[in-house]
Amino acid sequence: MKATIRERVVGAKLRDAVPPLYRDEVVKGIDPAGFYTLVLCAHNPRDVIHSAPLIQAFRRLGTPAENGVIVVGTVFTEEALAIAAEHGARIVSLHKAKWTDESARQRQL
Repeated sequence: MKATIRERVVGAKLRDAVPPLYRDEVVKGIDPAGFYTLVLCAHNPRDVIHSAPLIQAFRRLGTPAENGVIVVGTVFTEEALAIAAEHGARIVSLHKAKWTDESARQRQL
């Protein structure tokens, strides 16, 4: 599933820019006057975010906003977490579970 990128979201508006379940977590530690790049991934309860959508999102993304990148999704594979870390992005997820791209693919079969 393709990620949605919002290139410049003011910190004070981040809470309104994400699905309700993520609102409290996304505003932790942000500067209300700062600008953030928001990457919205799949957020259905059974979605596991693989590395491929994040690789594509970071390729599409030009210059990130000055206060950083926030990636939002249900749960991320280890490979997806590594991609986000390479780009200095902060992850906001509903679940913390140990998934790999391969184990998530097997789940879908």
